[in-house]
Amino acid sequence: MLIPQTEPLENFFEDVPFDQQQALRNLLYLEAYPKGDVSEEVAAAREEARNRVAVAREDLEKQGVDIDDLYERYKKWAAEVERRGTLTEPKLDGERISISGYLLPLDFDPDGTTEFLLVPYFGACIHEPPPPPNQVVYLKSSSPYAPTALFEGVTVTGTMRVQPATKDLSFVDGSSEVASAYILEGDTIELYQE
Repeated sequence: MLIPQTEPLENFFEDVPFDQQQALRNLLYLEAYPKGDVSEEVAAAREEARNRVAVAREDLEKQGVDIDDLYERYKKWAAEVERRGTLTEPKLDGERISISGYLLPLDFDPDGTTEFLLVPYFGACIHEPPPPPNQVVYLKSSSPYAPTALFEGVTVTGTMRVQPATKDLSFVDGSSEVASAYILEGDTIELYQE
Protein backbone atom coordinates (compact mmCIF):
# COMPACT_ATOMS: atom_id res chain seq x y z
CA MET A 1 0.00 0.00 0.00
CA LEU A 2 3.01 2.33 0.41
CA ILE A 3 4.45 1.83 -3.07
CA PRO A 4 2.64 3.44 -6.01
CA GLN A 5 1.99 1.33 -9.08
CA THR A 6 4.52 1.78 -11.87
CA GLU A 7 5.39 0.00 -15.07
CA PRO A 8 7.49 -3.10 -14.37
CA LEU A 9 11.23 -2.51 -14.52
CA GLU A 10 13.26 -5.16 -16.28
CA ASN A 11 16.06 -6.82 -14.33
CA PHE A 12 19.24 -5.36 -15.83
CA PHE A 13 21.22 -8.51 -15.04
CA GLU A 14 18.75 -10.96 -16.58
CA ASP A 15 20.26 -10.72 -20.08
CA VAL A 16 23.84 -9.91 -19.08
CA PRO A 17 26.11 -12.99 -19.27
CA PHE A 18 28.09 -13.93 -16.16
CA ASP A 19 31.48 -12.82 -17.53
CA GLN A 20 30.05 -9.37 -18.29
CA GLN A 21 28.50 -9.21 -14.82
CA GLN A 22 31.89 -10.07 -13.32
CA ALA A 23 33.60 -7.40 -15.42
CA LEU A 24 30.99 -4.86 -14.32
CA ARG A 25 31.46 -5.90 -10.68
CA ASN A 26 35.22 -5.34 -11.04
CA LEU A 27 34.63 -1.89 -12.55
CA LEU A 28 32.19 -0.95 -9.77
CA TYR A 29 34.72 -2.18 -7.22
CA LEU A 30 37.43 -0.02 -8.82
CA GLU A 31 35.15 3.04 -8.94
CA ALA A 32 34.50 2.66 -5.19
CA TYR A 33 38.17 3.12 -4.31
CA PRO A 34 39.19 6.58 -3.08
CA LYS A 35 40.96 8.76 -5.61
CA GLY A 36 44.18 10.66 -4.90
CA ASP A 37 46.71 9.98 -2.18
CA VAL A 38 45.98 6.83 -0.18
CA SER A 39 47.90 4.36 1.94
CA GLU A 40 50.22 1.87 0.24
CA GLU A 41 47.80 -0.95 1.01
CA VAL A 42 44.83 0.84 -0.58
CA ALA A 43 46.97 1.92 -3.54
CA ALA A 44 48.05 -1.71 -4.13
CA ALA A 45 44.46 -2.97 -3.91
CA ARG A 46 43.31 -0.19 -6.26
CA GLU A 47 46.04 -1.14 -8.76
CA GLU A 48 45.02 -4.80 -8.57
CA ALA A 49 41.40 -3.81 -9.26
CA ARG A 50 42.56 -1.61 -12.17
CA ASN A 51 44.45 -4.61 -13.64
CA ARG A 52 41.34 -6.84 -13.35
CA VAL A 53 39.31 -4.21 -15.19
CA ALA A 54 41.96 -3.94 -17.92
CA VAL A 55 41.89 -7.71 -18.47
CA ALA A 56 38.08 -7.72 -18.48
CA ARG A 57 38.01 -4.78 -20.92
CA GLU A 58 40.30 -6.68 -23.31
CA ASP A 59 38.28 -9.91 -23.02
CA LEU A 60 34.98 -8.11 -23.62
CA GLU A 61 36.34 -6.14 -26.58
CA LYS A 62 37.05 -9.51 -28.27
CA GLN A 63 33.32 -10.26 -27.84
CA GLY A 64 32.34 -6.87 -29.24
CA VAL A 65 31.20 -5.59 -25.82
CA ASP A 66 32.12 -2.12 -24.56
CA ILE A 67 32.50 -2.27 -20.77
CA ASP A 68 32.05 1.50 -20.47
CA ASP A 69 28.72 1.32 -22.32
CA LEU A 70 27.66 -1.59 -20.07
CA TYR A 71 28.62 0.49 -17.02
CA GLU A 72 26.61 3.51 -18.22
CA ARG A 73 23.53 1.34 -18.89
CA TYR A 74 23.89 -0.18 -15.42
CA LYS A 75 24.14 3.29 -13.79
CA LYS A 76 20.93 4.41 -15.54
CA TRP A 77 19.12 1.26 -14.42
CA ALA A 78 20.42 1.61 -10.82
CA ALA A 79 19.35 5.27 -10.74
CA GLU A 80 15.84 4.27 -11.83
CA VAL A 81 15.69 1.58 -9.13
CA GLU A 82 16.74 4.20 -6.56
CA ARG A 83 14.22 6.74 -7.88
CA ARG A 84 11.40 4.21 -7.65
CA GLY A 85 12.38 3.53 -4.04
CA THR A 86 11.47 7.12 -3.18
CA LEU A 87 8.05 7.24 -4.89
CA THR A 88 5.19 7.61 -2.42
CA GLU A 89 1.40 7.30 -2.36
CA PRO A 90 0.17 10.90 -1.94
CA LYS A 91 -3.38 9.73 -1.18
CA LEU A 92 -2.10 8.38 2.17
CA ASP A 93 -1.12 11.84 3.42
CA GLY A 94 -3.33 12.72 6.39
CA GLU A 95 -5.22 9.41 6.23
CA ARG A 96 -5.99 7.33 9.29
CA ILE A 97 -4.65 3.86 8.56
CA SER A 98 -3.74 0.53 10.11
CA ILE A 99 -0.54 -1.05 8.87
CA SER A 100 1.40 -4.14 9.89
CA GLY A 101 5.14 -4.66 9.87
CA TYR A 102 8.15 -5.35 12.04
CA LEU A 103 8.99 -2.91 14.79
CA LEU A 104 12.54 -1.66 15.21
CA PRO A 105 12.99 0.66 18.23
CA LEU A 106 15.21 3.71 17.75
CA ASP A 107 15.85 3.83 21.49
CA PHE A 108 16.11 0.97 23.96
CA ASP A 109 14.30 1.81 27.19
CA PRO A 110 12.89 -1.06 29.31
CA ASP A 111 9.86 1.13 30.10
CA GLY A 112 9.18 1.62 26.40
CA THR A 113 9.97 4.18 23.76
CA THR A 114 7.95 6.31 21.38
CA GLU A 115 10.13 6.25 18.26
CA PHE A 116 10.45 3.28 15.94
CA LEU A 117 10.97 2.22 12.38
CA LEU A 118 8.28 -0.01 10.92
CA VAL A 119 9.93 -2.22 8.31
CA PRO A 120 8.50 -4.75 5.83
CA TYR A 121 10.52 -7.84 6.79
CA PHE A 122 12.31 -9.37 9.74
CA GLY A 123 15.94 -8.24 9.98
CA ALA A 124 15.60 -5.20 7.72
CA CYS A 125 18.21 -2.48 8.36
CA ILE A 126 20.42 -4.63 10.59
CA HIS A 127 22.43 -7.16 8.54
CA GLU A 128 21.82 -5.86 5.05
CA PRO A 129 21.11 -2.62 3.27
CA PRO A 130 17.84 -1.07 4.42
CA PRO A 131 14.72 -1.34 2.29
CA PRO A 132 13.98 1.60 -0.02
CA PRO A 133 12.61 4.67 1.80
CA ASN A 134 9.09 4.06 0.49
CA GLN A 135 9.01 0.75 2.38
CA VAL A 136 10.12 2.22 5.72
CA VAL A 137 7.82 4.12 8.08
CA TYR A 138 9.12 6.32 10.88
CA LEU A 139 6.68 5.71 13.73
CA LYS A 140 6.05 8.26 16.48
CA SER A 141 3.87 6.62 19.10
CA SER A 142 1.55 8.72 21.26
CA SER A 143 2.55 6.63 24.30
CA PRO A 144 5.61 4.52 25.15
CA TYR A 145 5.60 0.97 23.86
CA ALA A 146 8.00 -1.73 25.10
CA PRO A 147 8.43 -4.49 22.51
CA THR A 148 9.10 -7.95 23.90
CA ALA A 149 11.55 -8.72 21.08
CA LEU A 150 13.48 -6.99 18.35
CA PHE A 151 11.48 -7.01 15.11
CA GLU A 152 8.23 -7.75 16.88
CA GLY A 153 5.37 -8.15 14.39
CA VAL A 154 2.80 -5.42 15.09
CA THR A 155 -0.19 -3.60 13.66
CA VAL A 156 -0.13 0.17 14.15
CA THR A 157 -3.10 2.49 13.79
CA GLY A 158 -2.63 6.22 13.39
CA THR A 159 -2.35 9.14 10.99
CA MET A 160 0.02 8.79 8.05
CA ARG A 161 2.11 11.65 6.72
CA VAL A 162 3.93 11.50 3.39
CA GLN A 163 7.08 13.13 4.66
CA PRO A 164 10.70 12.01 4.37
CA ALA A 165 12.71 11.44 7.52
CA THR A 166 16.20 10.15 8.21
CA LYS A 167 16.84 8.48 11.53
CA ASP A 168 20.01 7.26 13.17
CA LEU A 169 19.75 3.55 13.99
CA SER A 170 22.27 2.39 16.58
CA PHE A 171 23.79 -1.09 16.57
CA VAL A 172 26.20 -2.86 18.88
CA ASP A 173 28.98 -2.24 16.34
CA GLY A 174 28.06 1.31 15.28
CA SER A 175 25.19 3.24 13.78
CA SER A 176 23.65 3.94 10.41
CA GLU A 177 21.18 6.42 8.99
CA VAL A 178 17.96 4.96 7.62
CA ALA A 179 15.70 6.96 5.32
CA SER A 180 11.92 6.68 5.40
CA ALA A 181 9.35 8.27 3.09
CA TYR A 182 6.50 8.23 5.62
CA ILE A 183 5.84 9.30 9.18
CA LEU A 184 3.08 7.56 11.12
CA GLU A 185 1.69 9.25 14.20
CA GLY A 186 0.63 6.08 15.97
CA ASP A 187 -2.27 5.94 18.41
CA THR A 188 -2.16 2.19 19.01
CA ILE A 189 0.45 -0.51 18.63
CA GLU A 190 -0.79 -4.11 18.93
CA LEU A 191 0.85 -7.45 18.39
CA TYR A 192 0.18 -8.68 14.87
CA GLN A 193 -2.72 -11.15 14.66
CA GLU A 194 -3.15 -13.32 11.56
